Amino acid sequence: MHPSLTRRDFFLRSAAGVGILAALAAKSHLPWAWAAPAGRFSGIFAILQTPFNPSDQLDWDDLGREVDFCVRAGAHGLVWPQLAGEFYLLSEEERLHGAEVILRTVAGRRHVVIGVQAPSSGLALKFAQHAEKQGATAVIALPPFLGSVNLETVATYYRTLAQAITIPIFVQNSGAPWGPALPTEFVIQMARQNPQLAYVKEEVAPVARRIGEYAQSGAIKAIFSGNAGRNLLDELAHGAAGTMPACEFIDVSVQVYELAAQGKTQEARTIFEKLLPMINLEEIYGLHFTKDVLVQRGVFKTAKLRGVAGGGLDDQDQKELDAWWKELAPYLRV
Repeated sequence: MHPSLTRRDFFLRSAAGVGILAALAAKSHLPWAWAAPAGRFSGIFAILQTPFNPSDQLDWDDLGREVDFCVRAGAHGLVWPQLAGEFYLLSEEERLHGAEVILRTVAGRRHVVIGVQAPSSGLALKFAQHAEKQGATAVIALPPFLGSVNLETVATYYRTLAQAITIPIFVQNSGAPWGPALPTEFVIQMARQNPQLAYVKEEVAPVARRIGEYAQSGAIKAIFSGNAGRNLLDELAHGAAGTMPACEFIDVSVQVYELAAQGKTQEARTIFEKLLPMINLEEIYGLHFTKDVLVQRGVFKTAKLRGVAGGGLDDQDQKELDAWWKELAPYLRV
């Protein structure tokens, strides 16, 4: 296990730029010292992973520790439970209680976006209404993802959500198998018909070009990317407000974003180059890698995936991780 380590030539060409300036005005000169959230959504929103003990039970203490880790690392918002949070393996009760634990731990210090996707609108409504009642800043939802789903079904699903709550709704567009890949024109039309749906997490390629289409429409209030933030700088230049990566290196992602938002593009690229090998490893090994890193950073006690025995990094994988870790270590702030 690794020891604990002691520990902003562009401007966004869309309304997202206003959000970045508002967010930066709320911060001190240290990117990880952050004030209570207000106004637009922008920055690095950490996708929380879900910790399990060896018996596959959700570890509530580790979930709280993960929230605290992300807050101290300077994340501008927290998101749970999405694909990287294994939402598809959680019970209704776990999702409801987990939202309560996260919101209670955050205590208003960050935006909290609760994932409410479900195969049917009825269950999604239950999660969304609970999230609003508990004080979530927004919710996020994949489209319906089981059975034969067309765009009319998707539009009805999101419209039903918007009619049931008053807080913003992020449309997560990840494509198959998590619902149909939504055309940008379709998402823009939904946003024009209901401004609550004017928030997007875009993951369908080419992401940066699609972000540009959203930004040019003037209908989308906040555009985020996913895919571990592997193309963050290009996405910001196209009009993105930020990205939603898994949280194992969230403090580094925050520094890249902050430098870019200050116009310090070369400094941002220098740090980003150190982060990219880790993003590549995450792409290869998925949640096994993400959770292993959280264990090594002292956040999780185990790297357990629910229902999976073994499957973590082998000795050679660990050597590769260690080699890149040395390059990234100066930028780990928590």
